[in-house]
Amino acid sequence: MDARIESRAVDSSTVGEVHCKPLFISTIHLPEAVTSIAVGAPTLFTAEHVENEPKLVYVSPLTHEAAESNLLVALASGETISLKLVSSGTTSAPYDVDFVLNYRPDKSLLSFAAPLGSVIPHPVSGETIAAPFVKSYPVRSSVRTVRPVTVIDAALAAQAELATPHWITADDLERLDKANERATKSIAAAIGRTEQVGVTMMVSYSILNVSRDWVQVLTPQIQLGNPLQKKPSRKGILAAPVSIQEFRQNVSKLAPGERLDGVVQFLRPGFKQSRETLLLQLATADAVDHPVMIPLPFVAPGI
Repeated sequence: MDARIESRAVDSSTVGEVHCKPLFISTIHLPEAVTSIAVGAPTLFTAEHVENEPKLVYVSPLTHEAAESNLLVALASGETISLKLVSSGTTSAPYDVDFVLNYRPDKSLLSFAAPLGSVIPHPVSGETIAAPFVKSYPVRSSVRTVRPVTVIDAALAAQAELATPHWITADDLERLDKANERATKSIAAAIGRTEQVGVTMMVSYSILNVSRDWVQVLTPQIQLGNPLQKKPSRKGILAAPVSIQEFRQNVSKLAPGERLDGVVQFLRPGFKQSRETLLLQLATADAVDHPVMIPLPFVAPGI
């Protein structure tokens, strides 16, 4: 086995190969924080990104058979890295394995540089020298376009960078709003920035699994409710749903002690009654009828 450490330039227009091997981890070091990763065949390869190491992605085969797939890594700047994952399986034949791929922040004329410590000779006139060990594949023009970072993606990245959010437990929520009398106690929540443009509002939040079991967090909901109203009246209902335009959550399932971050964007009603409250509703799959209700300001600062 030929173990390698390589340095590469960030380039969205090419696809580079990552040579993997069962029982080994290939580490991809990026020049900036990773916002999301996606692997084409999650049953053949595992790709992991942890909050404590925002610039690292770990890749390893899940099968001892020869396998191929692809990996897409999105960065905080909007740049994307596209990779082809190749595993030789448990074959005894000599095979290259990329232990570390170090992406440089600057771009060069070569899509991928040579391994660290090597020297690339200058080509003579009319001669082309390819980067050793690494194959590059052209990407169709329809794939080359890099989507710029949206406001909601930037808000999610900012919320995820908060090391110590102000967590609110179920008991705290009950004191804030009587609607939380039967709220699930398996999660704690924290509200981040709340911003507004016109009637469009955007709220960042975090959820912490404080139970001993795994929990699955459902899509957030926004409602306009009256905490003092015990039952529907002739003039209205207990709560009215508010239209959600878009939302983001970096994960959906949480192990005990794990955290997720999210952002929800919605159309705020033009007005409300004095006793009505704008509420962020967060529910889990095992207690969908007992969500936590977090009061939100009806008017927020502009973005």
